[in-house]
Amino acid sequence: MKVFQSIGRQNRIAGLDALRALAIVGVTLFHMFPDTIKGGYLGVSLFFVLTGFLLAFTSVKSWESGSFGVFRYYGKRIKRIYPALLIMMLTTIGAFHFLVPDVIAAIRPEAESVLWGYNNWWQIEQNADYFTRMANASPFTHLWFLGIELQYYLIWPVLFFIYTLWASIFGKRSGAVFFALLGLAAATVMPLAYKPDMDVTRLYYGTDTRVYALLLGSALGFWRGAKKPAGLRFGSDSYSWLKYLAFAGILTVTFTAFAVMDGQAASTYQWGMLVMTLLFCWLIHLVADNRLELGRGLDNPLLGWIGRRSYGIFLWQYPVIFLFNRMGWTKWPEYWALELLAIVLLTIWSDAMVDFLLQRKKPAIGSSFIVAQCVFFLIVTMPGVALMGYGSYGIVTSSDQKTSELKAKLEAQKAAQEEANARAAAEAAELAKKQQENQEKLVAQQLTGVACIGDSVLLGASGDVRKVLPGAIVDGEVSRYVGGGIPVAQSLAAQGRLGKVVVVALGTNGPIAGQERYEAQTRELLKILGSERKIFWVNIYGPSLTWQDTNNEYLRKVAATHSNVTIVDWYSEVSKHPEWLSRDGIHPNDDGCAAYARIIRECMERTLSAKAAQ
Repeated sequence: MKVFQSIGRQNRIAGLDALRALAIVGVTLFHMFPDTIKGGYLGVSLFFVLTGFLLAFTSVKSWESGSFGVFRYYGKRIKRIYPALLIMMLTTIGAFHFLVPDVIAAIRPEAESVLWGYNNWWQIEQNADYFTRMANASPFTHLWFLGIELQYYLIWPVLFFIYTLWASIFGKRSGAVFFALLGLAAATVMPLAYKPDMDVTRLYYGTDTRVYALLLGSALGFWRGAKKPAGLRFGSDSYSWLKYLAFAGILTVTFTAFAVMDGQAASTYQWGMLVMTLLFCWLIHLVADNRLELGRGLDNPLLGWIGRRSYGIFLWQYPVIFLFNRMGWTKWPEYWALELLAIVLLTIWSDAMVDFLLQRKKPAIGSSFIVAQCVFFLIVTMPGVALMGYGSYGIVTSSDQKTSELKAKLEAQKAAQEEANARAAAEAAELAKKQQENQEKLVAQQLTGVACIGDSVLLGASGDVRKVLPGAIVDGEVSRYVGGGIPVAQSLAAQGRLGKVVVVALGTNGPIAGQERYEAQTRELLKILGSERKIFWVNIYGPSLTWQDTNNEYLRKVAATHSNVTIVDWYSEVSKHPEWLSRDGIHPNDDGCAAYARIIRECMERTLSAKAAQ
């Protein structure tokens, strides 16, 4: 990928490998420690700016030398992107075939979306929230970024033609200004589309909301490419100390943002990401300025090595981190060191494979080099090739039957839910009339007309829940988080349909504790439900959910401080019965749905009977 590659010795800009290293370190730390390095995802914005910058700069140089051609351009991109990508994907699928086969059972549609360059839109369609990753997420979740890059590469010849036409008429600098204005105009899409408490997946993944960083980088690349000689000189040497101060300030802001800039905060999408993108443009501008010699100062062996290997590090990091989480290896002491070691070794191996396949390193002595290649192939490459073979087999034979079955079931339950809710109020009123005033019947009366608010786990079990809770209002929705339950509770309250007892089944789709804004959503939901209602909150199960234990512990504390809240311990019961779960390890199957409903009913009976007996 262009952003991860050098641009040739002739026009090489010193220091860009260090900027690549900065970006990949931020992204890697975010993937490994999302609750600590909250803003590391901003490294993606830096990569976007670098992509646009280098693409524009190299295209201008090729145009000036008469060597720019569309077919040659696409050929170079394919050679730089796809060999390493295919090696990573096929090896990962092959390894997962043995270790966690359920993950790649329906991998083909996703693999196609990656290879054809529309993975970001595919993930948006799948409701794949980057910041609240589910256990049934994919080892290729991070490749949404590659989708946007591939789409930009695809249309680049058209954009470059527009630039050359504009530059021929109005001048090269004017063409750079035109792209800068185009990028700033595109930057308004994200803040205008943002709505409070919305799911930010669409904004984070969308090509239309992220392309401004590529356009601004291209504007800078066109401006730099218009300069002759190759050395970039912006302005005079006067006040160079201010530029050094600016460089130090931008790095300080960047490190701070990597640590604290929450990817779900409103400010990130209203102005924060744009501000950081503009700072990254300024950072590249300063590094590219030969007079400051910042680039040469940044060219050290370690940063250079990381920068040159950044594409491989990017490709391998998420599959490795995903596998560690899925296999439960994160419980090992210093597991992160093993993750890093695996990422680095796999990167070295895949880069060597690409060099071998493309013959990028010419032999000094023909026969010796051939022997070395054969040894490398037999000892190091063969196991990888075998895994890639299994990976190819996995893609060909993958089926989305199980995934389709779950999706169809949830869609059917949603339709049934809407129909049943229309009858629920009338049924509740009719059944309530038949209840008597003794203890047992008082409990049954309280269990009539219960309101249930939850996510896809509740949605999947909604039919069984209605069987055990006659007249229940069940409102389950895919990907709903705690904040998403607030408007549902408000709507039911306004309609007078909450009743005296409420079941809440939220917490699967993201953390509800650990940050003030998460806990504030829980407090707001409890406030709306009120202290007079009896609330039964179903805890969560998902061994690979990083927030499982944190959420369940927080719910225990909520129940301890709110006398009207009781925890339905779904976690403890389903932990003993893995046969209750569908393939993703989170949603209950048919037997699990029946058990889920029964456990809720039994908990409610115990609690309400004890209260009635007082």
